[in-house]
Amino acid sequence: MANVVEFDSTSPRLSIYLILGLGVIIYLASLLWTDPLAKYPGPFVARISNVWMFYHTWLCDLPDRLLELHQRYGPIVRVGPNSLDFNGREAVQKIYKAGRSMPKSDFYQGFTTFQPNLFGTQDEDLHALRRRQMAHSFSTKSLKDMEYIFDGHIVILRQRLDGFAASGEAFDLKEAIAFFTYDMIGELAFSTQFESQKTAKPEKMPPIGDHVLLSCMIGIMSSLLPYSKILVAWLPIPWVRHLINGRTTLRNQTLDCVNVEMGREEGNKNLLTHLIRAKDPDTGADLTKADICSEAFGFLIAGGHTTSSTLTLLFFHLLHNPKILKKLIDELDGELPPLDETGVPYTMGQLETSLVYEMACVRENFRQTPVFTMALPRVVTEQEGIDIDGFHVPYKTNVAITNHCLHHNPKIWGDDHDIFDPERWMEKDLADYVGLLMPFGIGHRSCIGRNIAIMNILKVTATLLRNYKFEAINKEESLEVLHQGVAEKKGPLICTVEKRN
Repeated sequence: MANVVEFDSTSPRLSIYLILGLGVIIYLASLLWTDPLAKYPGPFVARISNVWMFYHTWLCDLPDRLLELHQRYGPIVRVGPNSLDFNGREAVQKIYKAGRSMPKSDFYQGFTTFQPNLFGTQDEDLHALRRRQMAHSFSTKSLKDMEYIFDGHIVILRQRLDGFAASGEAFDLKEAIAFFTYDMIGELAFSTQFESQKTAKPEKMPPIGDHVLLSCMIGIMSSLLPYSKILVAWLPIPWVRHLINGRTTLRNQTLDCVNVEMGREEGNKNLLTHLIRAKDPDTGADLTKADICSEAFGFLIAGGHTTSSTLTLLFFHLLHNPKILKKLIDELDGELPPLDETGVPYTMGQLETSLVYEMACVRENFRQTPVFTMALPRVVTEQEGIDIDGFHVPYKTNVAITNHCLHHNPKIWGDDHDIFDPERWMEKDLADYVGLLMPFGIGHRSCIGRNIAIMNILKVTATLLRNYKFEAINKEESLEVLHQGVAEKKGPLICTVEKRN
């Protein structure tokens, strides 16, 4: 006869399990019963934890899943116990143009490596001070003075393309652009020659995507800080160790660049020397070395990877839309002469006013596939809460707009929002629609490096398409985008290239 196990309901162990289970049920019920955000739709698990956002950040598909939620539920969705995501036109003004009344949330603490920098600081006074100290470095005038740096690295890029054209060899355009942008930011920010284009070794490229992904994951679980950082630092999980090692590599590289520049008897003309010479406008005090390293780290992270990804996605769209590519080339041919044998690129003065269709293509790329796709949460600080896009949002709620969702809202862009169509920028009132693009964030906390990115994108696109003919090997390829907080095309962009007369 088989043994029958009988459970004794008076067992102390069973009683403890029952009490714990009942306690969990009561706790979850109390959360749902007193939940001030209960009326807002979203995944059920998002009502009790940030696990849903954490999981899809790890999968590198969070913006796509958020877009699906908005398509299902409408202009506001709940993505965490205290977090709402919007995709409506009216929400932009309320969330990102309200100044100090809507400060950054604790999410940004995940990005601190040395100490909080211009991007990550929640201190509005520190942000205002640092922005004043750095404004001159990123002004249009300052960048035009350093335009020769952009030009020098574009010349090297052209030399590499000439080699591919002569051999007929297929190559990865995504990789070629990444080498160029990394070299460019190395000299522009640090007067350092990384020489990625010359060595052409992808394994030597900095793991910027790893750092951003790690930062987003830590930031999403910000309620566990500072313990989450300590825990992550010691977790023996291989992929976690990989992300941690990537951040350490970037930190050490930044420190090396700062030490070299601060050790020079006469500083070079670059973003870092502007920062080293910056003063507190009220006290005249210099920035500390930790301040300088923090901002320099931001140069390295934001300056190369985002522009590289943006250019790759733009070229993907153009090479897979022949009619659009032809119209752009016709404009370039009509407005720009062929380059001479020196290969020195066109100046911004030649590009800024005459290339209307190129700017339409750039804007459509920003809309269709924005690169800086992480949500940028702000905190409601009004005690009585505020109304956003017709919805009342309680005090201390985190609110955000994910640009990928805003840029694909059919009520704004039409039912063809999934189609890459620069003509929409030739037809619409630019004053209304340009203000709804968020590739660099928006409002007083928007990216200070916008001018660098625009200069790079316009110069590279015009120079390459006016002087070369590119052809994608896989003309039927469907675009897949990895969202690591900063998005990039999944896989290579294999092309052939010919020189144009």
